[in-house]
Amino acid sequence: MKRMTTLLLACLASLALFSCEKIEPVEIPEPQKGEEKQPEDNKYNSNNNDQTTIMVMNITAGGKTITATLSNNETAKELAKKLKAGAVTVQMKANGFEHYGPLGFTLTNHNEQIAAASGDIMLYNSNNICVFYGNNSWYYTPLGKVDGLSADELKTFFGTGDISVTYSLKQ
Repeated sequence: MKRMTTLLLACLASLALFSCEKIEPVEIPEPQKGEEKQPEDNKYNSNNNDQTTIMVMNITAGGKTITATLSNNETAKELAKKLKAGAVTVQMKANGFEHYGPLGFTLTNHNEQIAAASGDIMLYNSNNICVFYGNNSWYYTPLGKVDGLSADELKTFFGTGDISVTYSLKQ
């Protein structure tokens, strides 16, 4: 009797397993020829479904010029539009890890906590441009990155005191 009960329970368990509704696999269609997946946005870049254009900015101080690649975000595009209208000269102050100064106009900010490093160019308080040759963590909006200079080279370029710096769009 015990054996029959065990066998009956085993049959009922099997029946319960096999009586569940069968789930058919779902096919995910492949993209059609010519159809491309759009890249995802990230926190620093914007995707307006247009071609990404690399924008390069000249930074001139003390008779020397370096270049920086602007970020692919709305704020950097706003800055590029201002620079297309003409160069902007900023009186910049030194504070040990950056040179910073007022742009003379306001840009839309998308501030978030960022650890800035050497070469980073950031917008602070919607109207100040900061070029870093050291590290600092604060609420900034990325504008770009200086091309190919070390922290020591950037310190030498800016010097240790206040300096007049001209920003222009590279043609």
